[in-house]
Amino acid sequence: MKTQEQEIVNEAYEALKYIIDPEIGINIVDLGLVYKVTLKEEEEKLHVELTLTTPGCPMSGTITTAARQMLDKRFPNLEIEVELVWLPPWTPEMISEEGMRQLGNT
Repeated sequence: MKTQEQEIVNEAYEALKYIIDPEIGINIVDLGLVYKVTLKEEEEKLHVELTLTTPGCPMSGTITTAARQMLDKRFPNLEIEVELVWLPPWTPEMISEEGMRQLGNT
C-alpha cells in the first residue's frame, strides 16, 4: 500500500474512534467492530467493513450512519461506503488492549 493510502486509512481509523457504542461506552475501533478500511483510489472511494456486537443490535442504523457522517466530514472528496458485515461474528476477544483498559479489565 502506498504511503498516502496508508495515511488516509490510518486517519479513517482515528476518525472512527470518535464513534462510541452507546451500550458499552467504548469506541467502535477499540471494541473491534471495524473489521477493515480500504481506500479504492481509482474510484475515489473509502470502504469500511464493520459489524455489531449482535445481529439484532438496536443501534445498527445509528452506528453505521455515524460512521458514514464522520468519514464524510473528514474526507469530503471521497465517496464513503459503509458495509455492515456479520462474518466473522464479533466476539469479546476482538476488543483491543485499550478497549479492555477502558472496561477496567487490565
